[in-house]
Amino acid sequence: MGIGGIETGVRDIANYLNKKKIDNYILCESSNKNLKVKGLKIIKLDNLKFKNIFDQNKIKMQIQQLIRKKRINLVHISSRAPAFFLIKYIKNLNIKVVTSVHNKYESKSFLKDWYNSFLLKGDAIIFNSNFVKKTYEHKFNDKTKLHVIPRGIDTNYFSPSRKKLVSKSIFIPSRISSWKGHELLLNYFSLLQQKHKDTFNIHIVSLNKSKEEKKIQLLINKLNISKKIIIHKPTLDVKKLYQGAYLVVNISKRPEGFGRTVSEALSVSKVVIAPNQGGTKEQLLKFNKNLLFDVKSFKSFQKTFKYALKNYKEISKKGRSYVEKNYSSDLMCRKTLDIYNHLINS
Repeated sequence: MGIGGIETGVRDIANYLNKKKIDNYILCESSNKNLKVKGLKIIKLDNLKFKNIFDQNKIKMQIQQLIRKKRINLVHISSRAPAFFLIKYIKNLNIKVVTSVHNKYESKSFLKDWYNSFLLKGDAIIFNSNFVKKTYEHKFNDKTKLHVIPRGIDTNYFSPSRKKLVSKSIFIPSRISSWKGHELLLNYFSLLQQKHKDTFNIHIVSLNKSKEEKKIQLLINKLNISKKIIIHKPTLDVKKLYQGAYLVVNISKRPEGFGRTVSEALSVSKVVIAPNQGGTKEQLLKFNKNLLFDVKSFKSFQKTFKYALKNYKEISKKGRSYVEKNYSSDLMCRKTLDIYNHLINS
């Protein structure tokens, strides 16, 4: 149970069910010790792994005992490994199963497709965007079990700050990986007009330990922009980094299933720009299509960047209300509970 988007959604739903006086339990391999888990019933599979075939019987026994002892009547699976090993077993216990699909999983081989397909075997299947749903809906004759519920943002946590910014910064909240676009942002930044390079700093999150993180550090040195880069350690309180930013950038090279950094930025009343593809396009298209850019084109990025600066005040005033109406955690949880109730009562 880490600090990523999927795990955040799981905790939000668990908290919501607690408020509704509905008993629920989170079953996971391990849990980050620093997480605030007050009120959450987290059961850890100590030294057991979903992907280890030699652990499967022990995990199945633990799940069976948990279902019987706690009188559980529905299981929600949010990851491929437990779906692959457990979905048939849980259904054979006469338990309803909901699955969540969070991305367009790339097809690399028949075996990989087969492995991924188990997330599509739920009694109800939740996709986090229409983009992801359209990727898979051709596989179903009965589409009534398919539902789209965007990831919800905790707007109480992601709230605007009243503090004035002491400097202008560009913040890329995504973790450093081969496809999140950090190197692309650095290269694009180096190509901006000098007045923009003089005005802005870039804030990134990194421990400078992984192979990808070290590659980014080498690129920073190569571009001679080390004085313009502020590096933050990974934090559980990411809200402060959003609040301290002037502009938030999502620049993932391949389409994101949802891209929660867009809604998180808007929720704290920051202006965000993002690629015109996948889940980020879906979030921004109805809000302001001018905040979208072609990720492969510096010219497009620069045009969107300048538009965001020119219309900053107007955009920042509207972002939070847009998220509250369309992408709030409360809305996500209410829709999810509706699916649970429908399955249990059907």
